[in-house]
Amino acid sequence: MPLDRGGGLTVPVPTSSAGYRRSSGCGRVRNRCHAEHVRRELLDVADALGVRHGLARGRDHVVELLTQSRANSVFRRNHLDERHLKLLLSFVLRADSNCLDVGSYKGLFLNEFRRLAPGGHHIAYEPLPQLCGQLRQRFPEMDVRQRALSNEEGEASFVHVRDAPAYSGLKEGHYPRPMSTETISVRTERLDDHLPDGWLPTFIKIDVEGAEALAIEGALDTLRRGRPIVAFEYGGGTGEKFGTSDHDIYRLLCEDVGLRLFDMDGHGPFGPAQFEDELATGERWNWVAHE
Repeated sequence: MPLDRGGGLTVPVPTSSAGYRRSSGCGRVRNRCHAEHVRRELLDVADALGVRHGLARGRDHVVELLTQSRANSVFRRNHLDERHLKLLLSFVLRADSNCLDVGSYKGLFLNEFRRLAPGGHHIAYEPLPQLCGQLRQRFPEMDVRQRALSNEEGEASFVHVRDAPAYSGLKEGHYPRPMSTETISVRTERLDDHLPDGWLPTFIKIDVEGAEALAIEGALDTLRRGRPIVAFEYGGGTGEKFGTSDHDIYRLLCEDVGLRLFDMDGHGPFGPAQFEDELATGERWNWVAHE
């Protein structure tokens, strides 16, 4: 998404067969799964006809075309969502608005905060040491923290995906291709316990590779008092590795905090069943919650 985990949003990667069904149309992993399915189907036909070897080149070309088509669709969705979110920020942020970026990565949204709300007190969370250091250099006026937001204080293992840091998170995921990873230790903290006196956000962005519920649970008091706009990535069953269901996300933001849930095109507000139906299409993974 516009949520800045890799030059835009990383498409959520399904974590189980159930998660895959809910994301049947979702992103690069779906491309790969469809490609393998098409290859197997074509090989079966080729074996039946006795022309397996001769079909290989044409088969791979067909698969490449199908996969590229889906990749282009994902790119267009992300690009459109990013444009819509930037437009939203330009309408709602005052010059002195406070903003929070959870999972800052390379600082796409920090640039927007600086441009649109130069007088605000902005807080950013980025657990990866190198990325956090770069953000501190680029945004010295902001409070950049090398922490992972969660629902409890302490230390936690954090999986750094060296080949694609955008996929890094508190738990190992299912990646679109074999990747090199390392496990590091990071500090976790509850947002509610680490804010300046009187600080309340106008806007929050959350992109934490499946740990959205943990971050929200540790920020419920701030969310209830500030009632900010919350833009977040969620989909593809990524929350399952944390024991999070689709309804958990809806309950936290809509029932516990009192916000309403929309997609990035403004459709909504969604009820719990509608939200689950939208997730099941796998066509959307970026959402906005607000009053």
